[in-house]
Amino acid sequence: MTDENQPPSGASVPPQQPVPPPPPAPPAAPPYDAAPPPPPAAPQYQSAPPPGAPAYQPGYGAPAAPVPGKTLGIVGLVLSLVGLVIIPFAASVAGLIVSIIGGRQSKAAGVPNGPAKAGLIISIVGIVLSIIGIIILIVAIVAGTSALIATCGDLGPGEHIVNGVPVTCN
Repeated sequence: MTDENQPPSGASVPPQQPVPPPPPAPPAAPPYDAAPPPPPAAPQYQSAPPPGAPAYQPGYGAPAAPVPGKTLGIVGLVLSLVGLVIIPFAASVAGLIVSIIGGRQSKAAGVPNGPAKAGLIISIVGIVLSIIGIIILIVAIVAGTSALIATCGDLGPGEHIVNGVPVTCN
């Protein structure tokens, strides 16, 4: 009887490779009645600053210092705009004065002040337009008065109707 696992007689047998060991078994699962793992630790926060300490957090920087004259520059700008639209001459003059003061304070601190410069320019424009308007109003009043005097000179004293408008001449 011949063994099937044995090579035939006279044949060379190749060397056998060793069999690797089986992989390790996975770790055993915890039993169901075991306690769950503890939760992760809570993050640590900084404590409140002591009384009298600055309210800002370190690393964020201090709040920016106010620009000297900036508020006056904004007020001057608003007054100059009011002078253009609502109160022609008085608000423009007030806007000019406040804008000059705000601009000088900012210039002394070495910082630019755009609202003060804009208020200064708009105030000057408002004052010039107000002066032109006053001149036109005076010219219109003088022209109207001189025309009325000429009409009364032609018509004589009394009450007259000129172009549907009653005119009283003395």
